[in-house]
Amino acid sequence: MPKILLGVSSSFCANFLKGQVAFLVRHGFEVIIISGPGEEISMLAKKENARLFTINFTKRISPLTDLVQLFRIIRLIRHERPDIVNAGNPKSGFLIMLACRLTGCKNKVFTLHGLLSDTKKGLLRWLIASTEKISCGIANSVLVVSPTLKTHAEKRKILPLGKGSVIGKGSANGIDLQLFPGKNAVTDRAAQLKVRLDLKEDDIVIGFLGRLSKDKGIDILFDAFNLLIKEYPSLRLVLAGPIIEENPFSRHLLHQLYHDEKVMYLGKLYDVTPVYGIMDMLVLPSFREGFPNVLIEAAAMEIPVVASDIPGCRDAVLAGINGELFEKGNVAALTAVLKKLITNKELRQQYGRNGRKFVSDHFSNEKIWAGQLELYKKMLLADG
Repeated sequence: MPKILLGVSSSFCANFLKGQVAFLVRHGFEVIIISGPGEEISMLAKKENARLFTINFTKRISPLTDLVQLFRIIRLIRHERPDIVNAGNPKSGFLIMLACRLTGCKNKVFTLHGLLSDTKKGLLRWLIASTEKISCGIANSVLVVSPTLKTHAEKRKILPLGKGSVIGKGSANGIDLQLFPGKNAVTDRAAQLKVRLDLKEDDIVIGFLGRLSKDKGIDILFDAFNLLIKEYPSLRLVLAGPIIEENPFSRHLLHQLYHDEKVMYLGKLYDVTPVYGIMDMLVLPSFREGFPNVLIEAAAMEIPVVASDIPGCRDAVLAGINGELFEKGNVAALTAVLKKLITNKELRQQYGRNGRKFVSDHFSNEKIWAGQLELYKKMLLADG
């Protein structure tokens, strides 16, 4: 039985592996996961029959801690002797790829989820870009989660030309269309959530799902909302996801998050489908992305999507078809796009219908998993 080691940085990244682990087990693999600790990844490993090893990966550069973690990974790889290693995310992926090089691991796959260095400056940007470049260089194969990210990484000379590949139209794990069945399938649960949040029938809900951080454009979203609420008093902003202290958004907006009655913060949720059910549109104003699953989840739920015009988002949003793109960091541009959707219910419905078809045509998780499996089988075949 071939053994594969999958590495992610945190429990929150369990969504990158959901269903994929069980798929690999069904196809004869023994699966080991390295991840930061947490309930999500523990539940996934137990449910999908993987063995889990946890390491407290830190987001910040911490030479002593990073060295200790590297030696732990080296010890694990030497003990388990995996036939294939697939790791992503900036810090954990770099440490795992480096451990693979030092232990002589033959089949190394690096999954490029995005470029953290895009939002850094000066020496820190150079240092993070160097680790990204090294990770891509060590790997035998680099799986890139979107076509536009692949082009961008090649342009920045982080990904060597010809080394990266994208499965289908992109995505790290695809989407289970049964888990995101469309807005009509969750009307009862959405209605209950509306009652709990005291949302009225004529309220228009702008939604955000994901990590609440500066890189995700939370400041931009609030600035646009605060402009629009003056003209559209029935507007509401609903957010769900963990607050990232390492990359904080503005303190005065954090106060608004908790104290503005027109802003509803739901925290970190395990089941987000009812939240999609109450949205009129979803906004992702990120400064960097690889391939944002939240956009195809929302589209599958028949929600129009609005996102920054950046690599990754361009692959999940077809402007004028299932949503709109706006210039990264431009509050006026985001405000104009949101106003267009706020005032045109028919357009929102049209984008929603188109989004569901777009996702079902291109991003089912079986297509992504099949592409990964094909790569793994080629690697094993080359080993003889």
